Amino acid sequence: SEMCIRDSLDAAAYRRVQQEGVEAEEKAVRYVAKAGDGSMRDALSLLDQCAAFHFGETLTYEHVLDVLGAVDNSVFRDLFRAIRENRTKDCILKLEEMVVQGRELSQFVVDFIWFLRNLLLLKTADDAEDLLDMSEDNLTQLREDAALADENALMRYIRVFSEVLNQIRFAAQKRVLVELAFIRLTKPE
Repeated sequence: SEMCIRDSLDAAAYRRVQQEGVEAEEKAVRYVAKAGDGSMRDALSLLDQCAAFHFGETLTYEHVLDVLGAVDNSVFRDLFRAIRENRTKDCILKLEEMVVQGRELSQFVVDFIWFLRNLLLLKTADDAEDLLDMSEDNLTQLREDAALADENALMRYIRVFSEVLNQIRFAAQKRVLVELAFIRLTKPE
């Protein structure tokens, strides 16, 4: 089952950390295991990458987010609320911020779709909490966000960003495509 795979990934990641003598926060190791997306090899090579980047330091959750070009939930929450309130400019500025930080835009879109998918699950599935691998704090925040949109809106957002993801792989102007998606969603007319 998925849970067993995740547990063995976690265990492998912890073993690697101990072998290498790397100090790491539990949350950091769990996140790397999850970012490996079910592949032991990917999870371990991501872990090596993170450890190399912050050699000699304790590997924190923030470090891992940095190295993996991931974006923390707070960014997604801000973007989601800006879309809900049709604040186009705020979406574009937030995106600008991430480009300046060197975030990888394809991964950003993947992660944002995942965030929207989690909101949709909370609205539609019974006991959705069991399907979501996150802390109680995160769940509480997600429930607040999920209350702001109905299922149809969320499905539309996911569709729009999934289209972007298909186009972005081969595009020279990745950023423009992501901006267009935000404009489409904040100016529905």
